[in-house]
Amino acid sequence: MLSCDTIQLNVGGTLYTTTKKTLSRESNTFFTNQLFSNFLRMSDGSFFIDRNGQIFSYILDYLRCGKLIVPRNFHAFESLYEEAKFYGLGELKKQIEILERRSTIPRQPTKSESSDSPCSSARKPGFLTLGYRGTFAFGRDGQTDVKFRKLYRILVCGKASLCREVFGDTLNESRDPSDREGCERYTSRLYLKHQCLEKACDTLAEKGFKLLGTCCNGANGLMTSFLPNIQSSSSTPELMNQRNGGDFEEQRWAHYTELIFYREPLHCNFQKPNVECCHASLQNLNWK
Repeated sequence: MLSCDTIQLNVGGTLYTTTKKTLSRESNTFFTNQLFSNFLRMSDGSFFIDRNGQIFSYILDYLRCGKLIVPRNFHAFESLYEEAKFYGLGELKKQIEILERRSTIPRQPTKSESSDSPCSSARKPGFLTLGYRGTFAFGRDGQTDVKFRKLYRILVCGKASLCREVFGDTLNESRDPSDREGCERYTSRLYLKHQCLEKACDTLAEKGFKLLGTCCNGANGLMTSFLPNIQSSSSTPELMNQRNGGDFEEQRWAHYTELIFYREPLHCNFQKPNVECCHASLQNLNWK
């Protein structure tokens, strides 16, 4: 049987057992300002709190030892900050801010960017767009058994400083030098040094970006413009050979796709974009 100093909490469906002394470690918080008699009492005797049960484990660990402890690959800083704000833990909010900034290693500023530039501050919200032109590799004769995906180049569009922060050394800036117009400019002339789409998406996810939407022209986009030239300049046997060739098949299946990502602010009064409007705008695009 639990002692009078021991208390059971049901936070979002997850049960925790702790003491009143632990919960009241800091003054003027949710636990010290609220009377437990006002909480919803469950049938098992626990007090119900309608908050994130998984995140509460970090809240409770902080109250026990006085410092924030999270796993190395922890990325839910925004949710943790909101929970700390709800429970009125001011010192914990400061520790979250410090730890979140350390988890995102900023790039070294260029000569044109001073250390107090707004580009070198903590992470900011923003949009990034990945664009790529792809097809399938058919081989020289177009008769290979397995048709592998073939990407020519992954383009990166957005604010230049944000592109560098996210992709770092994997970003090729040869077409857009970093000393042009300052760090707050936008560019569509950057691309990645690798051609692995999944690696680029993993990098964006690790940096806190979420996919908002995509737009793409369907396969066979170059078929109509490529076929008349063949018909007008080739005999029937030559036409059949070219139609069965790998170059023709790769042109036939060529397509262009853009993936639009957005990263929300960590904690500020910033208006979130209307995702539904973004999706509607993408659906209304007429790719030709």
